[in-house]
Amino acid sequence: MTSLEALHLGGNNLTGVKSKVLENLCNLRVLTLWSNLINQEISQFLDGLPHCAWSKIELLDMSCTNLTGEIPKWINQWTALSILQLSSNRLEGSVPLELFKLEKLKQLYLDGNYFNGSISEEHLGTLVNLEELDLSYNSLHMMISSNWIPPFQLHLAYFPGVKMGPHFPLWLKGQRDVIYLDISDAGIVDNLPDWFWSVCSNVIYLNISSNQISGRLPGTLEFMSSAVIFDLNSNNLTGTLPKLPKQLAELDISRNSLSGPLPQNFGAPFLEDLLLSDNSINGTIPKYICEMQLVVLDLAKNFLVGHLPCCSEGTTKLKALVLNENSLSGEFPSFLESCSQLVLLDLAHNNFVGELPTWLADKLPDLSYLLLGHNKFSGSILVQLTQLGHLQYVDLAYNRISGSIPRTLANLKAMVQETEFLGNPLLWTYERPANPDTNYDLPKYSDSLAVVMKGQYLDYTWNIIYMVGLDLSCNSLVGEIPDELTSLVGLNNLNVSHNQLSGRIPEKVGLLRSLESLDLSYNKLSGDIPLSLSDITMLSKLNLSYNNLSGTIPSGNQLQSLIDPESSYIGNNYLCGPPLSRNCWEPDATGGDIEEHEGQEAKYFYLGLAAGFVLGLWLVVFIFIFRSCSGSARSGAVPSRWTHLPKGLALQLCSG
Repeated sequence: MTSLEALHLGGNNLTGVKSKVLENLCNLRVLTLWSNLINQEISQFLDGLPHCAWSKIELLDMSCTNLTGEIPKWINQWTALSILQLSSNRLEGSVPLELFKLEKLKQLYLDGNYFNGSISEEHLGTLVNLEELDLSYNSLHMMISSNWIPPFQLHLAYFPGVKMGPHFPLWLKGQRDVIYLDISDAGIVDNLPDWFWSVCSNVIYLNISSNQISGRLPGTLEFMSSAVIFDLNSNNLTGTLPKLPKQLAELDISRNSLSGPLPQNFGAPFLEDLLLSDNSINGTIPKYICEMQLVVLDLAKNFLVGHLPCCSEGTTKLKALVLNENSLSGEFPSFLESCSQLVLLDLAHNNFVGELPTWLADKLPDLSYLLLGHNKFSGSILVQLTQLGHLQYVDLAYNRISGSIPRTLANLKAMVQETEFLGNPLLWTYERPANPDTNYDLPKYSDSLAVVMKGQYLDYTWNIIYMVGLDLSCNSLVGEIPDELTSLVGLNNLNVSHNQLSGRIPEKVGLLRSLESLDLSYNKLSGDIPLSLSDITMLSKLNLSYNNLSGTIPSGNQLQSLIDPESSYIGNNYLCGPPLSRNCWEPDATGGDIEEHEGQEAKYFYLGLAAGFVLGLWLVVFIFIFRSCSGSARSGAVPSRWTHLPKGLALQLCSG
């Protein structure tokens, strides 16, 4: 096909793509091979393309093709190149200066590789036609002087992970046409300049997160009429929440230093994701929240007080509600009854009271994560929870829950499966779209959730989707640990510590082979530790302390590599064997229960008492006999009580 000018093979997952088959295509102008496996060094593959077309090819897309090696310096012979996309490969080394001599380049995508070294104005100074530049997620450092004025006007500027700091990149000041700007995690430690907001007045997507940018937010951002996504999280921004752009769909200003109350009107009627966690926002949650069609609402780790608003309508699209670590009060939020799409609910570390509603299962069928720990909820564990087919993490710790653990918890389907991915597809993160016109319409939740795991608080972000856990610790639960819980084989974390549970540890606990953390401490459990415990090969944290357990501690490779193994068994006076210093053959180290041990002590006491009584009685009789016989021996007479015996035998008995 020697007349062929455009060849699009992208997205086919072909393997072993060879450039030699194209050697006669001298008229080739467009070649797209993205998401096929080339599995070759880039210099070898490019050299195999028709040399007669090197000066004609305008578009070359080899993203996600498993290219390796360094970009060859003779790339400057491809003088017609306008679009070069090499994203998400394994390219390395420095980006050659010769690449930036291609004056016709409009789009250059080098993101997601292993490039290193620096990019200076010498590299970028000749690219007068450049409109889209993506250098993200490489080990690059932009070394550009503060007075440099670029010759281009970028529409798309993506530099996440590229070190541009510590000062704010002043060369951006002249980029008035930028629509997509990402300078996240760029090592910037500086004030946000006043000109920044005017430069970004036309942006659709703005991300300056994960820096140390300080400064006060303007009173209003309504002038940014095209803005759809703002990600300003993890900086040092101050002030109150400004009036938002009308078209804004997502706002993330979490982990900053915002203060003051929430506005009564956010000014963004289409806002779906509102993430304001870890600030210093105070006051109450305004009723206006009810009128918004939010998908994600995260107000965690602030200073909010009072009751949640009673929403009669709205909020029906809500998939994630995260309000932990505030001072909110009242009963379980009744407006959630209309949030049928809710997947994640986190009300932990507040002052909520009352019993959990029985409508949870009927009204929230998609609920996967229920975090209610550190409140004042009372009543018993809802049997209705077992009807939630997606429920994979339950935290009821530090409440006032009483009664027994329902055996029906074994019906929690999402905890019974051993699969790599159990979660609802809620936790999304945004990446640069392959097409800048792609709609950003997926729900996002990437803030951290505090989970007690392995004896400590751990923060989980997107990987909470892999977390399967049941935390009922620090309540007033009684009765036995149901044997049926051993069918929840997907559990990573099981914590029922600090209750009043009794009976034995289930013999089949070894079936929970996905467990990484098991905490049964501070209860009244008795009996032996099941041998099957050593079958849990994933276990790294075990706490059985302060119970009434007895007998020999099981051995096994995993049990020998626990975190702080000796403290796992402290407070059980009748356990013996490694890692404890008490040997099983020492006194008071028995294999039986405490009751059996006490019974043994009582039996030995009464046996000793009887033996002492018999010995004392015989001693009295012996003394009496001795006194009687001593007189007879001197006189040769036989005691009267032995007169029926022959005299010789009687005297022999006395002398004996």
